[in-house]
Amino acid sequence: MRAASATALLALLLGGCASVSSVPPVVEVPAQSFANWTLQGRIGVQGGEQNLSGQIRWQHRADRDELLMTSPLGQGVARIVRDGDGVTLEVPNQPTRHARDADTLTREALGYVLPVTGLTWWVQARPAPGSAFEATRDASGRLAQLKQDGWTIDYLQYAADASARPRKLVVAREGLEIRLVADSWQNE
Repeated sequence: MRAASATALLALLLGGCASVSSVPPVVEVPAQSFANWTLQGRIGVQGGEQNLSGQIRWQHRADRDELLMTSPLGQGVARIVRDGDGVTLEVPNQPTRHARDADTLTREALGYVLPVTGLTWWVQARPAPGSAFEATRDASGRLAQLKQDGWTIDYLQYAADASARPRKLVVAREGLEIRLVADSWQNE
């Protein structure tokens, strides 16, 4: 059951991995700052009877994403890689799964599709391009809440520096809640 939860979490994270287009950012941050980045932080998933928490390292490039999830004690739980050949999921003591895209991988691994087009954008406080959205802003003009594709993303805290990157956010839909705390962002 724990491996299935890890698979679900990582599949969700990978789902949003897409190349960055020229869509203007929601907040006034130069577009090039979104091209290549690494996020390190903590994540928790609650859904039904499943609860999972751990650490995450997400390295994003236009042509490749790599996500590594570890337990709170630092033990590797799962690794996802998106590249030109598709999406690969590696979980200890299970066969490696491969699919052409994250939608297919989550459908095959979980039986349902997770927010595969949005998360890469949402963690940057930006709506995914090509899909309608509703946005609520705080007094500083930053996103406070984003609703897109049936998901609600609440931005609870932003980094104290000038990066305008979210530090804490919650992504929720129909009994599934994902909490992400970004301990560090690095533009590369």
